[in-house]
Amino acid sequence: MKNILQTSISQEQNSHHSHNISPYNRLLSVVKDLACVRTIEEIIEIVRLAARDLTNADGVTFVLRDGECCHYVDENAIGPLWKGMRFPLKSCISGWAMLNKQAAVIEDIYQDARIPLDAYKVTFVKSLVMVPIRVSDPLGAIGAYWSTPHRATPEEIGLLETLTDTTAVAISNVQLFQKLTNQNALKDKFIAMLAHELRNPVAPISNGVQLLKLKLGETGAVGETVLMMQHQIKHLSKLIDELLDISSITYGKISLNLEKFNLVDLVRQSLNAHAQAIKRSNLTVVEDLPNTPVWAYVDSTRFFQVFGNLLDNALKFSKPDGMIIWVDLSFIPGENGSGSVAVLSVKDSGIGIDPTMLPELFEPFTQADRSLDRSRGGLGLGLSVVKSLVELHGGNVEASSRGINLGAEFKVTLPVCEEITALDNDLEIIETAKKSLKILVIEDNDDSAVSLKAVLEYFGHEVSIAKNGISGVETAREFEPHVIICDIGLPGMDGFAVAQELSKDSKFSRSILIALTGYGGQEDKELALKSGFKCHLTKPVDFEILTAEIDRYFDGVLSS
Repeated sequence: MKNILQTSISQEQNSHHSHNISPYNRLLSVVKDLACVRTIEEIIEIVRLAARDLTNADGVTFVLRDGECCHYVDENAIGPLWKGMRFPLKSCISGWAMLNKQAAVIEDIYQDARIPLDAYKVTFVKSLVMVPIRVSDPLGAIGAYWSTPHRATPEEIGLLETLTDTTAVAISNVQLFQKLTNQNALKDKFIAMLAHELRNPVAPISNGVQLLKLKLGETGAVGETVLMMQHQIKHLSKLIDELLDISSITYGKISLNLEKFNLVDLVRQSLNAHAQAIKRSNLTVVEDLPNTPVWAYVDSTRFFQVFGNLLDNALKFSKPDGMIIWVDLSFIPGENGSGSVAVLSVKDSGIGIDPTMLPELFEPFTQADRSLDRSRGGLGLGLSVVKSLVELHGGNVEASSRGINLGAEFKVTLPVCEEITALDNDLEIIETAKKSLKILVIEDNDDSAVSLKAVLEYFGHEVSIAKNGISGVETAREFEPHVIICDIGLPGMDGFAVAQELSKDSKFSRSILIALTGYGGQEDKELALKSGFKCHLTKPVDFEILTAEIDRYFDGVLSS
């Protein structure tokens, strides 16, 4: 029986150990592997295999300290040991090694009083070495076991001690990585909550300012003041959006809604949206756009964001003295009819970029304006967002500048559709006649609800307000609105539940459900659409955007 056991052990050793790699090369390989791990489980897997290779042992265990217990987490051996078991520190040899902060070298387990023989009798173990992981403050131990009497050599002990030292560093790195990951997760939650809490007070202010603009116009001292307030509100909203976007992009939480668009039209629409900012800056924008469409699959909202950020950047860093900004869109055909791209260029003659800044310009929180007065503001996130969104579209962006006070140019390259059709210059835009709609606003913030109601009534709509989700559902069934504008963070019954409840009722099959909320993350948008909302808008909302969303479903609402 003994010969059979010895033969079995010998075969196990020959099959397990590689004699072609020296112990020191094996140890070097382990050090490299442990430098890349991100979880404790990966460390255990690497170390339990390496420990046996390095010592030619018949078995090894990986032990972690768990309070006043030793947890035998994993093993690699010719027979079962104690995997998954826990023992008091003072009753096992791994505990002795940790408590005494030194290795235990035992040639004969039956002759050492530190060994709990009852636990060992059922195993193959005759000799062992137990080395603590991190001697100064042990957090575990690695044990090597032999099935025949064996006095561990200084080399074997040294290799195990080096392995435990490396393991301690790897565990510390993993713990630091996990701590940073948790902190980043908390940071993301904080940013999302901060954005929500900032949007809540900004929304009624924006509503009120837009109402003042409608009633007072844009001329005179009051009108100019209203325009200034509106501009600053949009700037604040943009900062909030950038904070959320950079966090979402970093963790891959942004997805694109790709549709086929004519980039020429998108650039013109974006320029029109920036008309007031261009006029206010006393700058001239010269556009050079193709006379034929340039078709591409893009997320139009994100395209406006990319171009808008580049245009805002050019306006911000150009002196308000009539200087020129050039906007150019060109189509570059690919070879053999494939690989065609569109190149969108925004070039200014402003303050330029220090050449040392160019390599880091698209990194988050990089500031081109490093003056003490921070006259140009910003968080240093805009260009980072641009780069990430362009790359999500399969394109790239690059910046160039001849130096300080010599202007700058940003070029965005995007893949385009191969088919090019003639531009129809006879397209007519027919504005839908304004009609009065029944609109229900479900909003628990009184200021937001009242100011939104006032603006909608200005446009001739009949508006009712509900201050929580439950009363919102009840009011909807009584009022039977064409449009339901609903907040998400409602007391008692949140907006998602409201949308799900109303979507079950055939009475609202033609109603427009619009989420208007301070929660603007990608996951919030996706959940809103899954819950039954037609669209998701964040506070504060531009009423041109809100009315455009209503108009998208206008015919369906009134055809019942």
